[in-house]
Amino acid sequence: MAEAITYRQKFNEREVMLLWPDFIAYNLKSGKNETFPAPAYACGLRAYIDHEQGWHKSLSNVPVKNVLGMSRHVFWSLQAEDSDANSLNNKEITTIIRRNGFRFWGNRTPETNAYIFEVYTRTAQVLADSIAEAQFETIDSPLTPANVKDVISAIRAKLDSLVTAGKLIGAECWYDIEDNSTTNLRQGRVRIRYKYTPVPPLEDMELYQSFTDEFFGPAFAVLGGA
Repeated sequence: MAEAITYRQKFNEREVMLLWPDFIAYNLKSGKNETFPAPAYACGLRAYIDHEQGWHKSLSNVPVKNVLGMSRHVFWSLQAEDSDANSLNNKEITTIIRRNGFRFWGNRTPETNAYIFEVYTRTAQVLADSIAEAQFETIDSPLTPANVKDVISAIRAKLDSLVTAGKLIGAECWYDIEDNSTTNLRQGRVRIRYKYTPVPPLEDMELYQSFTDEFFGPAFAVLGGA
Protein backbone atom coordinates (compact mmCIF):
# COMPACT_ATOMS: atom_id res chain seq x y z
CA MET A 1 0.00 0.00 0.00
CA ALA A 2 2.86 2.38 0.80
CA GLU A 3 4.23 1.90 -2.72
CA ALA A 4 0.86 2.85 -4.21
CA ILE A 5 0.71 6.02 -2.13
CA THR A 6 4.25 6.96 -3.14
CA TYR A 7 3.46 6.28 -6.82
CA ARG A 8 0.43 8.56 -6.62
CA GLN A 9 2.71 11.58 -6.07
CA LYS A 10 3.77 11.43 -9.73
CA PHE A 11 0.37 12.51 -11.01
CA ASN A 12 -1.85 15.58 -11.01
CA GLU A 13 -3.93 15.13 -14.16
CA ARG A 14 -7.71 15.00 -14.40
CA GLU A 15 -7.61 12.20 -17.00
CA VAL A 16 -5.93 9.81 -14.55
CA MET A 17 -7.57 7.48 -12.04
CA LEU A 18 -5.18 5.48 -9.90
CA LEU A 19 -6.29 1.94 -8.99
CA TRP A 20 -4.77 -0.42 -6.43
CA PRO A 21 -4.54 -3.42 -6.04
CA ASP A 22 -5.35 -5.75 -8.97
CA PHE A 23 -7.89 -8.56 -9.29
CA ILE A 24 -7.52 -12.33 -9.07
CA ALA A 25 -9.55 -14.18 -11.69
CA TYR A 26 -9.65 -17.55 -13.42
CA ASN A 27 -7.66 -17.77 -16.65
CA LEU A 28 -9.40 -20.07 -19.10
CA LYS A 29 -6.22 -20.57 -21.13
CA SER A 30 -3.95 -21.58 -18.27
CA GLY A 31 -6.65 -23.16 -16.12
CA LYS A 32 -5.32 -21.24 -13.10
CA ASN A 33 -6.28 -18.31 -10.93
CA GLU A 34 -4.08 -15.40 -11.94
CA THR A 35 -3.63 -11.67 -11.38
CA PHE A 36 -5.36 -9.39 -13.87
CA PRO A 37 -4.91 -5.59 -14.09
CA ALA A 38 -7.62 -3.63 -12.31
CA PRO A 39 -7.66 -0.94 -15.06
CA ALA A 40 -8.88 -3.51 -17.58
CA TYR A 41 -11.90 -4.23 -15.41
CA ALA A 42 -12.39 -0.52 -14.73
CA CYS A 43 -12.60 0.23 -18.45
CA GLY A 44 -15.16 -2.50 -18.99
CA LEU A 45 -17.18 -1.41 -15.98
CA ARG A 46 -17.02 2.23 -17.10
CA ALA A 47 -18.49 1.30 -20.48
CA TYR A 48 -21.20 -0.80 -18.81
CA ILE A 49 -22.20 1.99 -16.41
CA ASP A 50 -22.21 4.52 -19.26
CA HIS A 51 -24.73 2.33 -21.09
CA GLU A 52 -26.90 1.31 -18.15
CA GLN A 53 -26.89 4.45 -15.96
CA GLY A 54 -24.90 7.18 -17.64
CA TRP A 55 -21.52 8.86 -17.59
CA HIS A 56 -22.52 10.86 -14.51
CA LYS A 57 -22.44 7.71 -12.32
CA SER A 58 -19.13 6.84 -10.70
CA LEU A 59 -17.72 3.34 -11.14
CA SER A 60 -17.30 3.13 -7.36
CA ASN A 61 -19.49 0.76 -5.32
CA VAL A 62 -20.65 -1.28 -8.31
CA PRO A 63 -20.09 -5.07 -8.30
CA VAL A 64 -17.36 -6.29 -10.65
CA LYS A 65 -18.22 -9.57 -12.35
CA ASN A 66 -16.04 -12.63 -12.96
CA VAL A 67 -13.41 -11.95 -10.31
CA LEU A 68 -12.37 -14.17 -7.39
CA GLY A 69 -10.24 -11.92 -5.21
CA MET A 70 -7.66 -9.16 -4.85
CA SER A 71 -3.92 -9.33 -5.40
CA ARG A 72 -3.38 -7.61 -2.01
CA HIS A 73 -5.50 -7.55 1.12
CA VAL A 74 -7.25 -4.22 1.75
CA PHE A 75 -8.94 -3.73 5.10
CA TRP A 76 -12.27 -1.96 4.78
CA SER A 77 -15.24 -1.40 7.06
CA LEU A 78 -18.10 0.95 6.31
CA GLN A 79 -17.78 2.82 9.60
CA ALA A 80 -14.01 2.52 10.11
CA GLU A 81 -12.24 5.80 9.40
CA ASP A 82 -8.79 4.24 9.86
CA SER A 83 -9.21 1.49 7.26
CA ASP A 84 -6.75 0.78 4.45
CA ALA A 85 -9.43 1.76 1.95
CA ASN A 86 -9.92 5.17 3.55
CA SER A 87 -6.17 5.75 3.70
CA LEU A 88 -5.92 5.07 -0.02
CA ASN A 89 -9.00 7.16 -0.85
CA ASN A 90 -7.58 10.06 1.14
CA LYS A 91 -4.61 9.99 -1.24
CA GLU A 92 -6.91 9.99 -4.31
CA ILE A 93 -6.34 6.26 -4.96
CA THR A 94 -9.30 4.08 -5.85
CA THR A 95 -9.08 0.66 -4.24
CA ILE A 96 -11.07 -2.58 -4.15
CA ILE A 97 -13.34 -3.75 -1.35
CA ARG A 98 -15.25 -6.95 -0.73
CA ARG A 99 -18.92 -6.64 0.14
CA ASN A 100 -21.46 -8.76 -1.72
CA GLY A 101 -18.73 -9.38 -4.24
CA PHE A 102 -15.80 -7.19 -5.19
CA ARG A 103 -16.18 -3.50 -5.95
CA PHE A 104 -14.05 -0.52 -6.81
CA TRP A 105 -14.09 1.96 -3.92
CA GLY A 106 -13.13 5.53 -4.73
CA ASN A 107 -14.09 8.36 -7.06
CA ARG A 108 -11.14 10.69 -7.34
CA THR A 109 -8.52 11.74 -9.83
CA PRO A 110 -5.08 13.04 -8.78
CA GLU A 111 -6.25 16.54 -9.80
CA THR A 112 -7.05 18.45 -6.61
CA ASN A 113 -8.47 21.69 -7.99
CA ALA A 114 -11.63 21.54 -10.13
CA TYR A 115 -11.81 18.05 -11.66
CA ILE A 116 -11.42 16.14 -8.42
CA PHE A 117 -13.86 13.37 -9.37
CA GLU A 118 -13.59 10.98 -12.30
CA VAL A 119 -17.20 11.81 -13.23
CA TYR A 120 -16.30 15.52 -13.44
CA THR A 121 -13.75 14.68 -16.12
CA ARG A 122 -16.19 12.37 -17.88
CA THR A 123 -18.86 15.06 -17.85
CA ALA A 124 -16.50 17.66 -19.34
CA GLN A 125 -15.38 15.29 -22.10
CA VAL A 126 -18.86 14.05 -22.99
CA LEU A 127 -20.30 17.56 -23.09
CA ALA A 128 -17.45 18.89 -25.23
CA ASP A 129 -17.82 16.05 -27.74
CA SER A 130 -21.61 15.81 -27.87
CA ILE A 131 -22.27 19.55 -28.13
CA ALA A 132 -19.59 20.08 -30.77
CA GLU A 133 -20.73 17.09 -32.84
CA ALA A 134 -24.35 18.24 -32.69
CA GLN A 135 -23.35 21.47 -34.45
CA PHE A 136 -21.63 19.78 -37.39
CA GLU A 137 -24.41 20.64 -39.85
CA THR A 138 -24.18 24.34 -38.98
CA ILE A 139 -20.52 24.64 -39.97
CA ASP A 140 -20.24 26.69 -43.19
CA SER A 141 -23.92 27.65 -43.07
CA PRO A 142 -24.73 31.37 -43.34
CA LEU A 143 -23.53 33.31 -40.30
CA THR A 144 -26.69 35.23 -39.48
CA PRO A 145 -28.20 36.26 -36.15
CA ALA A 146 -31.02 33.79 -36.76
CA ASN A 147 -28.61 30.90 -37.29
CA VAL A 148 -26.61 31.76 -34.18
CA LYS A 149 -29.83 32.00 -32.19
CA ASP A 150 -30.83 28.54 -33.44
CA VAL A 151 -27.49 27.10 -32.32
CA ILE A 152 -27.87 28.62 -28.87
CA SER A 153 -31.43 27.29 -28.62
CA ALA A 154 -30.27 23.80 -29.61
CA ILE A 155 -27.47 23.81 -27.04
CA ARG A 156 -29.83 25.08 -24.35
CA ALA A 157 -32.30 22.33 -25.18
CA LYS A 158 -29.57 19.70 -24.94
CA LEU A 159 -28.31 21.04 -21.61
CA ASP A 160 -31.86 21.27 -20.23
CA SER A 161 -32.49 17.64 -21.18
CA LEU A 162 -29.37 16.57 -19.30
CA VAL A 163 -30.48 18.52 -16.23
CA THR A 164 -33.91 16.88 -16.42
CA ALA A 165 -32.25 13.46 -16.72
CA GLY A 166 -30.21 14.13 -13.58
CA LYS A 167 -26.90 14.13 -15.46
CA LEU A 168 -26.21 17.80 -14.72
CA ILE A 169 -27.14 19.97 -11.76
CA GLY A 170 -27.63 23.00 -13.99
CA ALA A 171 -26.36 24.62 -17.18
CA GLU A 172 -26.60 27.76 -19.32
CA CYS A 173 -25.66 28.79 -22.85
CA TRP A 174 -25.35 32.34 -24.18
CA TYR A 175 -23.89 34.73 -26.74
CA ASP A 176 -21.48 37.30 -25.32
CA ILE A 177 -21.08 40.45 -27.40
CA GLU A 178 -17.58 41.02 -26.03
CA ASP A 179 -16.47 37.67 -27.48
CA ASN A 180 -17.71 38.55 -30.95
CA SER A 181 -16.10 41.64 -32.41
CA THR A 182 -16.96 42.96 -35.83
CA THR A 183 -13.56 41.79 -37.03
CA ASN A 184 -14.24 38.21 -35.91
CA LEU A 185 -17.74 38.16 -37.36
CA ARG A 186 -16.38 39.51 -40.65
CA GLN A 187 -13.94 36.57 -40.67
CA GLY A 188 -16.78 34.08 -40.16
CA ARG A 189 -15.94 33.46 -36.51
CA VAL A 190 -18.56 33.24 -33.80
CA ARG A 191 -18.01 32.37 -30.14
CA ILE A 192 -20.75 30.83 -28.01
CA ARG A 193 -20.31 30.15 -24.32
CA TYR A 194 -21.87 27.54 -22.07
CA LYS A 195 -21.33 26.56 -18.47
CA TYR A 196 -22.55 23.69 -16.36
CA THR A 197 -22.47 22.18 -12.90
CA PRO A 198 -21.67 18.43 -12.89
CA VAL A 199 -23.24 15.88 -10.58
CA PRO A 200 -20.86 14.82 -7.78
CA PRO A 201 -20.91 11.34 -6.27
CA LEU A 202 -22.32 11.07 -2.75
CA GLU A 203 -18.89 10.21 -1.42
CA ASP A 204 -19.14 11.09 2.27
CA MET A 205 -22.37 10.84 4.28
CA GLU A 206 -22.24 11.43 8.03
CA LEU A 207 -25.14 10.28 10.21
CA TYR A 208 -25.52 11.96 13.61
CA GLN A 209 -27.25 10.05 16.40
CA SER A 210 -28.87 11.70 19.45
CA PHE A 211 -30.34 10.21 22.64
CA THR A 212 -33.52 12.02 23.70
CA ASP A 213 -36.39 11.74 26.22
CA GLU A 214 -38.76 13.83 24.12
CA PHE A 215 -40.79 10.91 22.79
CA PHE A 216 -41.70 9.40 26.20
CA GLY A 217 -44.41 11.99 26.83
CA PRO A 218 -46.33 11.62 23.55
CA ALA A 219 -45.98 7.82 23.60
CA PHE A 220 -47.44 7.38 27.09
CA ALA A 221 -49.94 10.24 26.91
CA VAL A 222 -52.38 7.90 25.18
CA LEU A 223 -52.61 5.96 28.46
CA GLY A 224 -54.01 8.93 30.37
CA GLY A 225 -57.30 7.90 31.99
CA ALA A 226 -56.88 4.27 30.97
